[in-house]
Amino acid sequence: MLFLAILPIDKQSKQLKLRKSIKMLCRFYVDFMQFVGLMTYQVKVDKQIINKPIQGHLVISNHSMLIDALFILAYVDDLCCVVKHQLTINPFTRLVVSLAGYVSNSSEDFIEQAMAKLAAGENLLIFPEGTRNTYDTQLEFKRGAANIAVISQCSVLPILILPKPRALQRGEKWYQLPTKKSVIHFHIDPPLTLSNCIDTSKPRTHQYRRLTEFWSEYYLSEINRIG
Repeated sequence: MLFLAILPIDKQSKQLKLRKSIKMLCRFYVDFMQFVGLMTYQVKVDKQIINKPIQGHLVISNHSMLIDALFILAYVDDLCCVVKHQLTINPFTRLVVSLAGYVSNSSEDFIEQAMAKLAAGENLLIFPEGTRNTYDTQLEFKRGAANIAVISQCSVLPILILPKPRALQRGEKWYQLPTKKSVIHFHIDPPLTLSNCIDTSKPRTHQYRRLTEFWSEYYLSEINRIG
């Protein structure tokens, strides 16, 4: 990491190199967990986006496991994460967060930073729930992600992560695993445009609320379909 920090290349190149490295490490990690038998996972990617570059998308996902972000980082290119403020000041993570160009959710200009990332063609990951849920269909989506989508008019890439049985939940230690090995369903669905989700002629406050509701209904339908 320190080597990358002092490389005589521009900031954007460092960011891209680090994000590619993070993707490779995350892919290795989830594959290794499956190899040693800690869990198994099934990937389903919609045919519309296979071998097609995804750029400038707001990436959203339900959030039940500690390692949800690792799966997404392992499969989505050029991903900018929205991170907690603590990670920006922690001595073990702040350099990575800075070099990778991640965005703090506590920044005063958070919306502006998020929009700039999307406008630059980066993919922005945010969990609409804000934190891990306590059961699959809880899905208490907050409006922050919808605000970004409506203001930026970007496409949305919905990702579903569903462990059966649930694992690495809120309140559990990172080493606590269920007695039965989890099968993790990891689905990357086709992108959604705002006009296919809501009436974009309505006032923005209405759009924020309706889009948040639409996403919640969308995920509930997908979760119930998998069962």
